[in-house]
Amino acid sequence: MKYIIADKLNFLMKVTGTKNNMLGRALSFDASHISRIRSGDRGLPSRREFIVPAAGYFARAVKTATQRNALARRICPNSKWPESLEEATLLIAQWLSEDVKKLDYESLNRYFSENEAAPAPPETGSSASGDTTQFYLGNEGKRQCVIRFLTGLAALNEPVTLLLHSEENMEWIYEKPEFAKQWGQLLVTLLQQGGRILIIHTLSRSFEEMLEAVTKWAPLYATGSIESFYYPKLRDNVFRRTLFIARGNAAIVACTTGESSANRLNMLIYDPTAVKALEQEYYDFLYMCRPLMQIFTPENFLKIIPVLGTFRKADSVLIQFHVTPSLAVLPDEVAEGFARRPGFENFADFLADHHRWLFKQGKAPAHDQTDIVYLPDISAVIEGKIQVPLTHLSNFPCLFYTPEEYSLHLKNALHRMESTQTYRMVLLGPDTVHPVTGRPVVPSFSIVASQQAGVLLFSTKSPQALFYTKEPTITSAFCEYLEGFIKNTASREETLKRLRQYIIKLDEAIDKV
Repeated sequence: MKYIIADKLNFLMKVTGTKNNMLGRALSFDASHISRIRSGDRGLPSRREFIVPAAGYFARAVKTATQRNALARRICPNSKWPESLEEATLLIAQWLSEDVKKLDYESLNRYFSENEAAPAPPETGSSASGDTTQFYLGNEGKRQCVIRFLTGLAALNEPVTLLLHSEENMEWIYEKPEFAKQWGQLLVTLLQQGGRILIIHTLSRSFEEMLEAVTKWAPLYATGSIESFYYPKLRDNVFRRTLFIARGNAAIVACTTGESSANRLNMLIYDPTAVKALEQEYYDFLYMCRPLMQIFTPENFLKIIPVLGTFRKADSVLIQFHVTPSLAVLPDEVAEGFARRPGFENFADFLADHHRWLFKQGKAPAHDQTDIVYLPDISAVIEGKIQVPLTHLSNFPCLFYTPEEYSLHLKNALHRMESTQTYRMVLLGPDTVHPVTGRPVVPSFSIVASQQAGVLLFSTKSPQALFYTKEPTITSAFCEYLEGFIKNTASREETLKRLRQYIIKLDEAIDKV
């Protein structure tokens, strides 16, 4: 562990041009002590805080684009370096504490409070007023405000109930990937401390925003500590409010008129009377809302049986979007092969139940079925990186196809499409863009949708939870999204030809291995 912190400290000091005596003066450490930490002769001090003040020092020492790019490549790959000092301090502190010690959020919150007077980057427009209310401007200010809010709660190290609702555009979270990661890590910390979250979702968002939100929140929902609701009536969306409350502690209040969020005011409130009044306002709104979705995890997955029954009974077309054909066309020999793997002895029974839940007795589906399949690169199939749908949620370990198994699954889907008109496939490729939105298709989620039965959705990147909703707006949005592919797909004959060609290339690649 000494050498881990030594390597990271050497990297930070080299990038920022920091000498031992400079860091020593800033942290009130002897320069020789810093030297011994850098060489690995000593670990972190056990009786004095080092990580948080060091993170604050290095965050302030970053002045040039070259330095920011170097730090981003090492600390937050594929993301830009944070613009605010608070975000940069948190990011460096989290990185330094990895594999060494648990980050002390109390120390971090104390550091932020003690450095309140330090000037913020001029573009944020943030300022403070007294001890009970602090003001932050624009998206950058909102991120600083949220970091301060959540860090202070994590420092309490006790269960906290969060009451969340926002009608504002969510770009303030997702336009900065490093912030989205920090936001998620802090929320996980609060849930690990026994916290709970009540969230009232806004449904009048674009399909992309809804999908992004579900994907990002999936790991948090999997904890079972989040309850989600929605307001069922129309809103005009002229005045868009954000209300984040930590019950009995603090609150964030913001409002945007129309679309623009530049220079809009965000208030972080600590006054107990004001926080109490905002709590009552939130609960008044919650009283008018309804539960949004059911969440299934490996612990309660069998409770999904009645839900799957509603898909079986529905008269509308069943549409499934996966990187693979659906389990409905998985051949018996592949299922039996899965069942011979350690931990999957009951897979064949699971598959039989899956067929029974989704379809009536007999081999033919109860209604038309369309599989939208994002054909992966053949190299990914050969390397065994293609995951079998739903197995991670059914108390099985994560299960991946062998190349031969994936080929057999495709061939069975091909045979089903050749032999019946009730089943069809729509094939997507790596360069596919949605015909309506014009956005590239990223296969990071799976969808099962029926206009009558609702939507099942789970992320393939964070697959700890499956979501189900019958809410009409969300159901229609997902069905329309999938139908956009179907309406613009190639003919049945062209699809069959393309699928045959893909299978031939896959089998040729398998023979070469």
